Amino acid sequence: MARLLGLLLLVGLGWLIVRQLLGTRRPSRDTSATPRFEKTVRCSRCGVHLPLALSTRDASGAPICNDSDCDKRAFRNDPDR
Repeated sequence: MARLLGLLLLVGLGWLIVRQLLGTRRPSRDTSATPRFEKTVRCSRCGVHLPLALSTRDASGAPICNDSDCDKRAFRNDPDR
């Protein structure tokens, strides 16, 4: 049993040494790739948060969503908020 554990230990250490000598080969990060996170804005009518790229602006310049149910979800006149 001790020989088996010793053999496993030697194989494990050998694997770690070889891995260190060869180095890790990770793919390089492409800086031209799309960003991982997008800036979000809050719809001025209904309060939904959406990516800036998907929002439009109303006449006053405030961001709004393009959802057809936006006015139904509007909470600006809700007294609880």
